[in-house]
Amino acid sequence: MTTILTKIQRKILQGDYDIKEHCLFELAKDGLTIKDAFSAILKAERCIKLTDNESHVRYEILGFTKKGRLMIVVVFISQGTVFLKTGYSYD
Repeated sequence: MTTILTKIQRKILQGDYDIKEHCLFELAKDGLTIKDAFSAILKAERCIKLTDNESHVRYEILGFTKKGRLMIVVVFISQGTVFLKTGYSYD
């Protein structure tokens, strides 16, 4: 059975994603890049469902950048596309 994290990772690898402007702003504030966010998703330690309302489900993904920084990426899925909503350093 495919987990939601596996589904999100596959979508990222297939290029089926979109990045919200807010995400880019928050990443830059912490000295992170979109490549760091992709790395964290692909090297995720955990994925937590944040909301119970099925129309607004978000997932908090905790993972590592290529340089080993711990970070969180918040995503949601809409019409089959993964949207990166925000990302920030966890250290």
